[in-house]
Amino acid sequence: MKQNDIPYERQIFVCTNDCGGEKASCGDQRGLDVFRALRTLAKERGLHPRVRVAQATCLGQCSMGVNVMVFPDNIWYSHVGLDEIEIIADRYLTA
Repeated sequence: MKQNDIPYERQIFVCTNDCGGEKASCGDQRGLDVFRALRTLAKERGLHPRVRVAQATCLGQCSMGVNVMVFPDNIWYSHVGLDEIEIIADRYLTA
């Protein structure tokens, strides 16, 4: 095993979990669309790959979805909708 420094300035994890209707999930609240929109903005703003927007299959809080975690800022957003993508982008996807 080799230990390395984190290769990103910031990582944004977006839950895209879809429980298939068994219980509430981020996928039910358009988690995949939130992920795609944030990743697209990161690329358009020239931040990829310094800032990584990644899918998380489950963050354990699906009833509060869509959930977004931002590291190293240690910020958690819940109930994120597509209309709030620009707010998150303006806070964390800046040069």
